[in-house]
Amino acid sequence: MSAVVLAARLVLAAVFAVAAVGKLSDRAGTRDALAEFGVPPSAASPGAIALPLAELAVAVLVLIGPAVAWGATGALVLLAFFTAAIASNLARGRRPDCHCFGQIHSAPAGASTLARNVVLLVVAGLVLWRA
Repeated sequence: MSAVVLAARLVLAAVFAVAAVGKLSDRAGTRDALAEFGVPPSAASPGAIALPLAELAVAVLVLIGPAVAWGATGALVLLAFFTAAIASNLARGRRPDCHCFGQIHSAPAGASTLARNVVLLVVAGLVLWRA
């Protein structure tokens, strides 16, 4: 099972690192995406910096042995917020630009975005459970 958990940690680290770098490379796009998801304009600008920094912290923490539980918890919290925001917008018939990976990849949120987040939630849950 440890090889599976190691693979799960590496997947989480890669996903969160790529997302963080992509968002930091396009802070204006990240700010706009946060606003499209309903974040108040006064919070969208600081959020465009705080969100990728939180993602970067998760990416690092899931790789550090003693901090794995913290990283997995951070991943679960971020993914839960992302999933709730996507589901809420989809339920209202809205498909805001996800900007999930910033400048690297951006597309309207949809069922596949929701499914990807659910899979990542399971991966983060596995890592936390085994931490």
